[in-house]
Amino acid sequence: MGYYRYTIASRWVKINMTSKSSAKIINIVKWGLILLPALALIVAGNFYANILLPGVGDLFFPFITGKNFFFRILVEILFALWAWAAIFDKNARPASSPLLIAVFATLGALTLATIFGENPYRSFWSNYERMEGLVGMLHLLAYFVILTGVFKKMDDWKKLFYSMLSVSFLVSTYAYFQLAGIIRIYQSGNRLDATLGNSTYLAIYIVFHLFILLYLFLTDGSAKHVSGQKKYRTWVSYLSAILFLYELPIVFFTATRGAIMGLLGGFFLFGLLYGILNKRKSARIVAVSLIVLTVLLVGSFLLLKDANFVRNNYVLQRFVGLSFKEQTVTSRLTIWKMSIEGFKENPILGWGPENYNLVFNKYYKPQLWNQEPWFDRSHNVIFDWLISGGILGLLAYLSIFAAALYMLWFGKKDQKEGWNPTIPITFTSLFAVYVFHNLFVFDNLTSYFMFFSVLAFLHFVYAGQRTDAPAAHKINSSPVQYLGVAGVFVLVFASLYIVNIKPLLASRDLISALKEMSTNGGDTDAVIAKFDKVFAHNSFGSGEGREQLSMYANQVAQSDLSNDKKSKVLAYSIKELEKQVAEGPKDARNYMFLAALYENTGRKDEAVNTVEAALEVAPNKQQLMFVAGDIYLNAGQPQKAIEILKKAYELDPTYDVAATSLAIYYVATGNSKEGEAVLEKTFGKPIVADTRLLNAYGRIGNYQRVRDIWLLFIEQEPNNSQYRVNLAATYLNLGDRLNAIKSIEEAIKLNPSFKEQGEQYIKDIRAGKNP
Repeated sequence: MGYYRYTIASRWVKINMTSKSSAKIINIVKWGLILLPALALIVAGNFYANILLPGVGDLFFPFITGKNFFFRILVEILFALWAWAAIFDKNARPASSPLLIAVFATLGALTLATIFGENPYRSFWSNYERMEGLVGMLHLLAYFVILTGVFKKMDDWKKLFYSMLSVSFLVSTYAYFQLAGIIRIYQSGNRLDATLGNSTYLAIYIVFHLFILLYLFLTDGSAKHVSGQKKYRTWVSYLSAILFLYELPIVFFTATRGAIMGLLGGFFLFGLLYGILNKRKSARIVAVSLIVLTVLLVGSFLLLKDANFVRNNYVLQRFVGLSFKEQTVTSRLTIWKMSIEGFKENPILGWGPENYNLVFNKYYKPQLWNQEPWFDRSHNVIFDWLISGGILGLLAYLSIFAAALYMLWFGKKDQKEGWNPTIPITFTSLFAVYVFHNLFVFDNLTSYFMFFSVLAFLHFVYAGQRTDAPAAHKINSSPVQYLGVAGVFVLVFASLYIVNIKPLLASRDLISALKEMSTNGGDTDAVIAKFDKVFAHNSFGSGEGREQLSMYANQVAQSDLSNDKKSKVLAYSIKELEKQVAEGPKDARNYMFLAALYENTGRKDEAVNTVEAALEVAPNKQQLMFVAGDIYLNAGQPQKAIEILKKAYELDPTYDVAATSLAIYYVATGNSKEGEAVLEKTFGKPIVADTRLLNAYGRIGNYQRVRDIWLLFIEQEPNNSQYRVNLAATYLNLGDRLNAIKSIEEAIKLNPSFKEQGEQYIKDIRAGKNP
């Protein structure tokens, strides 16, 4: 659409364009937007993915990557079409609003944080596990702009809401199948996760839909009651109520405490506001009933929390144990304190998006040893934004809520066709639940998608709706506008390839490499060829590929494959991990993988230097200290090994692995008494059932302790026949043939298939031989 185009013959050709052509493009964009909610159904390789992403197949992190690639590809295509219309037709452009400004300000702050952050590459691209970063936020911005530009009638929003609710119905049904045991739960044994792969993601996804249903129920699918629509509006209300009751239990069965408590608080706030702001008696009765019901639910739980039915319910049990002393709570509080330290170091623009792992490593607290070792989020929206974008980023993000609330409560009601007094009550309550939930977890694409959709709807409510399509009119155009359209299409085509196609293919090739590793790992040339394909795409997927490659290389190093194969795999892996370290020189995880590879190739000095570099950026991480202990000992530096392991132990003497590791090294270096003293302090006894400790005693010839450790193993697993055989071998080393025979006889009783071999052992022992 436009007025001129340039031909090969270098002539300007006049084209007669009107708003009708713009409307056709906008209609295509609208239908694309209405399709987008289907992203929640996508799990790479599943039925819906094969329809919406045909030919893609399995991907790495299938619950994350499939949804994100679908969202990004479709948004980019829709953005190109929208820009085509918007460049020529001002009616396709968003109206100005405080919310629009706040969203752009937030993206501006994140852009600055990315440019000046600790790792701009990671901040921009993220990884397969999260697929956020600046590039993800830019796509959400594009989605928001397109929505605000083309959805300017209530009918448009109805269609989008109905699409969302249709998808949420399918997601909820999937979750009910999980509850019934028909479909397996992916994350854990009993917390529903549906097609989102995570119970917390599912909980907040359903919460958004519950409030959209509440809005539709109270307004009958219309922002303003219109005469002559009573039958239609009643149908919308009844169906909304039914779907609300259908989806509400899903939040409960996700056992997501933040979402459940937030939802109860949100209902209480809704009832309070609804009762205060409505003069109708029936409305106040409903409001009071909702408040009383919420209070009764909470009060009943507190009174009955010790009842058997409460303690036997996995959801309620999670609330019974909730306290400031609970492990999850204490670890979150510790992580938030670490986040404050990280914020102090870079207060203005933070560390850049996706760089929380650097803060976690640098300010790691040793008491977190019983948590997962590599956090990349603080599990708190405030601290995540402080780390990602500093105080500037946090203030910009909070300005989104401030602008939304201002538009809801202080907008000029008499000038907006779409305003309804129920809207500020409903969506203020939704924001309260959303923020409370995010105080304990973090966002993902599905929650961001719902959040930006709601923001765009509030923008529409503030700006007002167009009741009639504008009259057809001629659109003035110029060569500059054509160049603008051409530029947008070139950028979008480039983005489709660089941002989507390349990492998508890399993800698919990575799955192929992992399959080759598991089914044909001995063919190292074939595995390397698969990884070559991953790295050839030169995408952010290379980082994930290198981690998987290093794990494969370490397995090969411990295998019985030929030395030539081992050398080739290790050399190839080291080359790739050195690239990874160069790209992320402050990431301790990269150094740890590389140090292990150096160790396996006998490059001891490089292994020492690399693990020490890791400890510089993560000075209190015990896991790195254990790796360093191994490397120091193998490099002929036993004193350094003892020192680093002693430090790991002293950081938190309750850490059983740290105590055992230190004790093992004391034993291995001839200081058994010191080792046993460490174990006595931590475990209350001088030895523990640990194969590494057993082997350490075996290497120094202390078979009395080897015997005692095997007896501990047998105490833990009395039906394990192999332990009895191993104990018999230890008795032989001690010269105790009688007990050796007794142990073998016990092994035969436990494992009758061992009888023939066991009796031969006994015969040899009685003959004075050592079998």
